[in-house]
Amino acid sequence: MGSEEPGKIEKERLGRGRRLAKSLIPVILAVGLALLGYFLLGAVMRTDTPLVVVPTGSMRPTIEVGDILLIQGVKPDEIVADPVHGDVIVFWQPGGSVRIVHRAIGKTEYGVITKGDANAYPDFFSPVPYSLIVGKWTGVKIPSWTGVGYLALILRGELYPPLGQIIWITIILINILLIAREVFSSPKSRASP
Repeated sequence: MGSEEPGKIEKERLGRGRRLAKSLIPVILAVGLALLGYFLLGAVMRTDTPLVVVPTGSMRPTIEVGDILLIQGVKPDEIVADPVHGDVIVFWQPGGSVRIVHRAIGKTEYGVITKGDANAYPDFFSPVPYSLIVGKWTGVKIPSWTGVGYLALILRGELYPPLGQIIWITIILINILLIAREVFSSPKSRASP
């Protein structure tokens, strides 16, 4: 009798481990495939940032807050600079850690002079050194009205803070509870409808 108990306990423990693995595998696969897709898109577009969500209205009416832009890598000599028809480029703000989406309106040997379409004057930090340019907009975007860009901005904490943190915590807690229920429920209770 005493020797059967350890075997039964070990079997139950192995069953829980299998149920945990079955619960986690789809999540791990989904996250892995999404990351792989993003990195492959970056390789095809020649940039480590192939998708950019626009957080401000400085490029209105061409680009709205919440638009997701498809970005391609660009060499300095490929950038077209013009106040009306210049390339829309993505770059790191000089001296800061903010990514900006503005139009190239002029070029110098030191970098690109930029300006938001909705702004009255060129950026005060211009010219943007060529080394800080991430890429240029391809003209393809996921429009803000889909809500995908807004959701990304909220989840990153750039829009309506601390709503993003609350959503993340809620999602994590719900997943932990669902996985715990699956792992620790008895086989009989899982079999019943």
